[in-house]
Amino acid sequence: MTDKLNTEYRAEIDGLRALAVLPVISFHAGFDIFSGGFVGVDIFFVISGYLITTIIIKDLDNNTFSFKKFYERRARRIFPALIFVILISSIISFIFLTRSELASYFKSVVATLLFFSNFYFYKTTPYFRSESDLEPLLHTWSLSIEEQFYMIFPIIILVFHRFFKRYIFLMLAFGFVASLFICQFLALKTGGTLNFYFTFSRAWELALGAICAHTLIYKDLSYSTLIKNFLSTIGIILIVFSIFFFSRQTVFPSFYTLVPTVGTSLIILFADKDTFINKILSIKFLVSIGLISYSLYLWHQPLLAFGRIFFDDLSTINKLTLIFLSILMSIISYFLIEKIFRDKNKIDFKFFFKTITITSIFLVLFSLINYNYFSSKNSTEARLAKLLVNNNAVYSTKMDQRKFIKNRIIYENLKPKVLVIGSSRIMQISNDNFNNQILNLGVSGASVEDHIAITLMALEKFNVDTILLGADPWLFNDFANQLRWKSISEEYKNSLKSIQFKSKDYNIIENKNDRKTYFFYERFLEKLYGFLNIRKLDLTIKENQINNLSKDAILRDGKRVYANKEIKEKIKANVIEYSMYQYKFSDEYYKIYKSFIEHLTNVHNKEVILVLPPYYLPSYKLTIQEKPFYLDLENKFKELSKATKIKIIGSYDASSVSCYDYEFYDNLHAKDSCMKKITNSIN
Repeated sequence: MTDKLNTEYRAEIDGLRALAVLPVISFHAGFDIFSGGFVGVDIFFVISGYLITTIIIKDLDNNTFSFKKFYERRARRIFPALIFVILISSIISFIFLTRSELASYFKSVVATLLFFSNFYFYKTTPYFRSESDLEPLLHTWSLSIEEQFYMIFPIIILVFHRFFKRYIFLMLAFGFVASLFICQFLALKTGGTLNFYFTFSRAWELALGAICAHTLIYKDLSYSTLIKNFLSTIGIILIVFSIFFFSRQTVFPSFYTLVPTVGTSLIILFADKDTFINKILSIKFLVSIGLISYSLYLWHQPLLAFGRIFFDDLSTINKLTLIFLSILMSIISYFLIEKIFRDKNKIDFKFFFKTITITSIFLVLFSLINYNYFSSKNSTEARLAKLLVNNNAVYSTKMDQRKFIKNRIIYENLKPKVLVIGSSRIMQISNDNFNNQILNLGVSGASVEDHIAITLMALEKFNVDTILLGADPWLFNDFANQLRWKSISEEYKNSLKSIQFKSKDYNIIENKNDRKTYFFYERFLEKLYGFLNIRKLDLTIKENQINNLSKDAILRDGKRVYANKEIKEKIKANVIEYSMYQYKFSDEYYKIYKSFIEHLTNVHNKEVILVLPPYYLPSYKLTIQEKPFYLDLENKFKELSKATKIKIIGSYDASSVSCYDYEFYDNLHAKDSCMKKITNSIN
């Protein structure tokens, strides 16, 4: 029995925390060399499972365990620093964020404080997409999983310790294996988004740490120093390998996650004071970083996100400055918040409980009020849509594109004859392509749900003759993970009812009118926002600025014009994997989409044309070698056009539509000259 090892402070564990947090920060900052830095969170999970299990079993063995003591200790550890970060971040959000960004931020605050942010971000923000970099509280998904673990795990351990003590290890092993296989199953089934945030897909990592704790408490690991050096060194190698060789393309979490987590377990089990790895991890610098690692983890993401939002892009100097600021704020949090609130002699339980409870309730209520106000009145999306009614072009900004399109439909007074529905790959189709008035309602990463909801919303307002539908390959992919359509989920539900009942008179658009009455606290929020916010958005564009843009723009007909900095001279050919990292053809999506087209042609009597937007040819050639199903999908769309008796134009193969390499912005997006060649075939 090695109980002594678990009751003494282990400096190398703090060093291991440093090895976890530094790569996470570097990954979130965008340093490509740390392509697998996200595994730091998995290291934290194993460490947490180890430490929590050690505390619980030690107290149970000594008959000193109490739920009150356990949860008080967890609350003192987690809540004070978290609330401090949220308070400061909320002030910063009023200074830097637009109204829509503010609404989104405060919704995430509620999810974070109630510890379900892992499920919230599953619905709103895929972790490995660029939009995740702009979410100040994205990283709290891991805190939610740990808190959910803390709520259940002590009860299970208590029951087993009291009635089935000899089977605790088997219980932990069973939980580990069951959760790991759930994780791998979901990794293959869902492509990773649900799996990444799902509690039961992560429980095995915490269980692995718990197994380490149980082993160290009840088993004799008296191996030679040579063997311990070897095994702990293997542990470090596994961790370092995953940090530098894993990437966003790695299916994660999955069996691959065993690499860093087993590495962490080997260090916990074998890196005792006589080992080389212990001496490295016990270096004062690493231990110091480990001590502030919780605060550092909390601070880095909000500061990096606010930096990206304000500067649009981060230079290396900006990244390093924000990391330095994160460290500085972490030191302040650790000494002035963490240490003080964890000291029962300085802050007793009664004062602690009242302070945390009142502050948390205030933050939740304040966040709900802010979310309700900034999402329903004078939103960025509504403001931009109204501006476009009276201007030829406006600057684009970070916003919910689905809500923007909904507001465009509500406020637009054009009388288009052609609608363009699809992703950013068809946003270059404009009035230049047609003699009739066009309205392009494309949104980034459009899904089947987007196509259906946006089209039927538009038909509720506009009497058009022709509808162009962008036929992207991910439309019929079970693993596309395009979830942004959920911001118009009510419209989608109404659209499905319209299709089901074969009616064109069904009310699609929800909440057509903004509320006009303002409560006193809403007037206060408006004044506060007007006073604090420095990100004054000058959204209108003068005619002489359209050819020399510093930011992306949206034209009246919906066409996007890119900023000069985003137009690259030379495109690097890559395999095209956007929303296609994993692929499984969805018969369900195909059936729904076919019914949707038949609804447009038979019920609404509209001409419908499928548009296959081309890819940059060198990239396309690489792609079909590795992912030949792109060819199958193009054929599926051709079959669909025959089955529904509608026209199909274009091709994913640029050579088939005579588009040259210079007619592309990047691997995925063709310029207007290329798209014009395709739409010319209609006439």
